[in-house]
Amino acid sequence: MDYSIFYLPCWRDGYGVALNAFYEELLETFRYADRNGWQRGLFTEHHFHYYGGAVPNPAVIFGAIARETTNLRLGATVSLMQLRDPLQVAEDYAMVDHLSGGRCDFGVARGFVPHEFAAFGIDQGEAAGRIAEGLEICQRFWTGEAFAYQGQYFSFDKLEPWPPALNGALPIWNAASNSRDSFENAAARGYRLMMNQYPMSFAALKEKHGWYCDAWERAGRAASDRKFMVSFIAHIADSEEEAVAQAEQAVQEHVNVFGKVMRGEQWDHNWLGDKSVLTAMHDSGDVRDVFRERTLIGTPQQIAERIEKYRALGVTEISLLPRVTSLSHRQCMETLQRFTEEVMPLVR
Repeated sequence: MDYSIFYLPCWRDGYGVALNAFYEELLETFRYADRNGWQRGLFTEHHFHYYGGAVPNPAVIFGAIARETTNLRLGATVSLMQLRDPLQVAEDYAMVDHLSGGRCDFGVARGFVPHEFAAFGIDQGEAAGRIAEGLEICQRFWTGEAFAYQGQYFSFDKLEPWPPALNGALPIWNAASNSRDSFENAAARGYRLMMNQYPMSFAALKEKHGWYCDAWERAGRAASDRKFMVSFIAHIADSEEEAVAQAEQAVQEHVNVFGKVMRGEQWDHNWLGDKSVLTAMHDSGDVRDVFRERTLIGTPQQIAERIEKYRALGVTEISLLPRVTSLSHRQCMETLQRFTEEVMPLVR
């Protein structure tokens, strides 16, 4: 099992730290992960809102992280390349690959935030087609071989890729949530799979992973070659009660704002909402049950036991979101340290 640190970077006034200081705190966590055997450092891409918008282009911050780390792979869990010119995306991540000494990964997803597509003048229904063309362009660009391209969304005359990727290619991850086509297309193309546990039940995650595995087998690929990452909001304390009490408000805000931007309610600044956004996520209506099924919030022993369940499912990597909305840098660092020192040995 590999472990990665993942940020959907949320910053706004009221969190008690200036934005430039927030960036410095993120860098400190990546340096810690690099020194302590973590596999990957990950960012997602969002725009024009505090929900993830502190890092609108992960390649930029990866350029800084690359110079302060030596072991950690650096990956965009989601590059919203459907909103960009794929040639610029290819250039950005090729540079990260060189600055990091070949430690760059690349990830895509269809996206779900209406105002992002509207601002860039992109029809959200075109996302899958734009991603498919964009990935083909990026992969050909990274080889360094001159090529021309004629597609539905992108066309250009023959050009010389510069700079190519350090080793001619980047590992491709596909973040999938709902569409069966997304899971099956990812498997057919041999892409690695990323999923996020908190928006769905474990049963739903298991079923959707099954779609991917079935399509992988139909493509004639070996099961041992599959890579499957699941992301979790994480917070560790000495007791479950303490962990829930410390994290509940932050997770409630995270879930509430996720719903708002997905529904196109980005101007609604009622960040916290009410507790029902959490209690509705489990039939029991108990926040503890929500956290037990959909997060790694709890004691080291509880978290290790949950990870074993995912290992049995075929998960090869766990990525942790240890800093969610109002959870502080100090709390984030404590969770990373306790996970490293207390959880990892239990799972091994």
